[in-house]
Order: sequence, then structure tokens, then C-alpha cells
Amino acid sequence: METRILIIDDDVFICRQLEELFRAQKYVVDSATTAADAFDLLSQQTYSLALIDLKIPGADGLSLTKEVRERWPDLDVIMITGYASIKGAVEAIKQGASDYITKPFQNEEILLATEKVLEKRRLLDEINYLRGQLADRYSFANMVSRNPRMHEIFTQIEVLSDSDATTLLTGESGTGKELCARAIHYQGKRKAGKFVPINCAAFPDTLLESELFGYERGAFTGAIHDRVGKIELSSGGTLFLDEIESISLNMQLKLLRVLEEREIERLGANRRLKINMRVIAATNVDLEALVANGQMREDFYYRVNVVPIRIPPLRERIEDVPLLVAEFLRNSQLAKEKDINRVSNKALAQLMGHAWPGNVRELGNVLERSILKTNGPMIREVDLPGGDQRPAPGDSRRRDFDYEIPLKEFLRRAERDYLGHILRKYRGGISHSAKHALVDAATLHRKMKSYGLKREEFRERGTKADRPVFRENQSTSST
Repeated sequence: METRILIIDDDVFICRQLEELFRAQKYVVDSATTAADAFDLLSQQTYSLALIDLKIPGADGLSLTKEVRERWPDLDVIMITGYASIKGAVEAIKQGASDYITKPFQNEEILLATEKVLEKRRLLDEINYLRGQLADRYSFANMVSRNPRMHEIFTQIEVLSDSDATTLLTGESGTGKELCARAIHYQGKRKAGKFVPINCAAFPDTLLESELFGYERGAFTGAIHDRVGKIELSSGGTLFLDEIESISLNMQLKLLRVLEEREIERLGANRRLKINMRVIAATNVDLEALVANGQMREDFYYRVNVVPIRIPPLRERIEDVPLLVAEFLRNSQLAKEKDINRVSNKALAQLMGHAWPGNVRELGNVLERSILKTNGPMIREVDLPGGDQRPAPGDSRRRDFDYEIPLKEFLRRAERDYLGHILRKYRGGISHSAKHALVDAATLHRKMKSYGLKREEFRERGTKADRPVFRENQSTSST
């Protein structure tokens, strides 16, 4: 991308001198001799740097610098003046100038000041770009992941943000279904409304009805005043029905009418209320099996299962553990109070090797216990439930990880193993592999080159690319 510089000086000779100097350095240069001309050029082009003379017809350089910085905050300014003083330099910096140069100046002096300002801007732009890339790639609405399936879910949430489609979240206990539901709500057009959660398993059938529908005073013994139900409370926002598998058949029928008609009637009332809400349901069981066994109405199942989203268990996205640990430590008030901000290689190895039957919730509990026991800024060891670090039943993938190496090397090998896996999956296809990894083709090529991976090795099955690549530096000697 070209670097464009604007010179603002009423001295035509100075303008030509600087134009020749900067063009010889391959910069694109424009000049203006008045403030009005400068504003016209600034409105038409994007400049990286402006050199402004202290004395400009119709304005002074200090006020001009202040206005330029206010209207174009990303534009850096170097002030040029023939009246050198400490007071003038300080005032120029206060108005937003990055540097202050006096006339007559040497070419080397002006080039050095220019390059210093532009290099600082390049570094800031790169830092902001990388921060944006990390945020876009690994986090979404308080959820963090580098797993492709989770990124597909993030995309689904973005698509759902502009609709009111009823959504069914499925997944094991502790995978983050409510967090996902909140993301759908707060990323969507109903974010100004209320997010109203209710755990349907926490209430017996009679109490669940009053919790959902509300009641009028005198509707039953103990109803001494009117009460707004969860459904009515969620009007304009989102109703989150957690553990819907526990709802009785009779209550399913009543909810079905609400979902279809978007109207409710409080207990003890004789009038119906219009409800404008979105519904998100969640379960950790197989609802189709409940339908087959007669424990769930088929029409109710199809009414809540409009947009299904399955959230994978933590053991299927074990690569997210380091991200989740960092996020937990960053948000934990107790960790902040004890100034704990990292985990040791040994502790990370324990966390990466555990099966996590309780998923993300269990990980949070383990970290919380570890923080309580830790003295110093680092969690050196974690106390896992039952000491079980074997893969969960049904997880046939063998994880032959080396946990005695530094974290940086561990992550390097893990990335190489990951790239090898997706390249094998797509037979060396760059575009498909890059799409799977959520990177562009150039980034994939660069990483392949750094790890010595060649696409030709992945085009046929049974090549050396099919061999494990994760522990490539370990000894192969036999005893």
C-alpha cells in the first residue's frame, strides 16, 4: 500500500524541496499552500502523514494541527517552523503533533523524523490488526474457540441474529448451552429486550405453569397479588427454556399453543395477552428417543426444533483448553485478587489430558479449586476429579502428546499436527484446507513451508504424510 504525505506550507520553494525529497524515497506527495486547499485534499485522499508550517495564511499551524487531528485522528503531523522555542515545541505536541522541526532543516533530519513517525504508525496499525485478527478468529460473544465446529456455530449465531427462528441447543451438560443462548439473544435484534431463562426441571408441573404463565390475585390459595410469568416477562426479548425434556406432556400442549399463537392467559384470568418473544430451548438428552417412547409430543418436538445447534463436548475440542484457561483466569475475580495469571506446563498437560465428562463447567470448577490452593502468580498443578486422565469412552483418537516440552514448542507441534490432519483429509487441497482452518491460502502456504509440509505428500493415501507428525522430535530408539 502506498504511503501518501501532505505538505501544508505557504512557501512554494519549501513545498517543491520536500516534494522532490519525498518522491525520491518513493512516497506519494501532495502540497497545499492554504488551509482551505489542505482540507480539500484531506477530504479526497487518505494520508499517512502531514507536515504543517507554523505560519499559514488564514490560520496558524497550531490551530490547524488541532483541527486536523480532531477530524482525521489517524493522520500523524510533523510541525515545521522558523521560530524555534521550547514553548513552541511543547505547544505543538499538546495540539497533537508527533514531532517538531525548525527551519532551516537538513534533508537527513526531515527524512529521519518522517520515517520515525511512519514506523510508529505501522507498528500501531499492525498491533491493531493482529488484535482484531485474534478477536475475530478465536472469540465471539464471550465464547472462545479455535475449533472449526465452534466457528461454524459462531457463524450460525450471526445468521440467526436477524431472525426470530426458534432454536434448539443440544449438547452434554456443561458445554455452554446457556452461554450460546445468550449470544444468540445479545447478538440479535432483540438485544434491547430481556433474556429470561428458566430451568424447566427445577419446578414440578403445577409450579412450572404458574412460573411460565403467571397468575392473577386469588387464582389459588396463596395468590395474594398478581404475578407476571416468565413468558410475559420475555415479551420483546428471548425466553430460554432449559432442560425441556423434563416438561410433562400436558405442559407441552399448553406451551405448544403459546408457541403457535403467541398468546397467553394468566392463571385465574379471563383475558388473553399478545406476546412478542423469541424462544430458545436446550436439552442434554436425545429428544427423538423421547418422542419414540411417547415421553414427548411429536408436534411439540418439531415446533422447538426449527434451527438445531449441537454444541460439541470439550473432549472433541481439546485444543480449546488453553484458550478457556486464559479466559477463565482473565475473568476470575479471585485470580485477580491473588494475581494469578498463568499455568505451568505440567498443569496444562494435566488439563489437556483429561477427558472432561463435565465439559467447560468442570474445567471452571477445577481451575477455581486450583486458584484457591495456589500461592504465587502461577498454577503449578491441578487436582483433577478421580485422577482420571484417560480418554472418554467412545473417543477412539489416541492423543500421544509430549507434555515435558515448553508450551511454545507444544503449540508449534500441535499446529503442525493439525495442519497435517486437514491436509490429509482434503488430499492436499489448499483451498478446502484453508477454508477448514479459517485462514487464507497464503497463510496456509506460509505455515506449510515453515513446517516442511508439501501438498504432494498428501495427495495419495498411504504416503509418509499418513504417519503421525506430532512427536517428530522424539527418540525412536528401542530398548
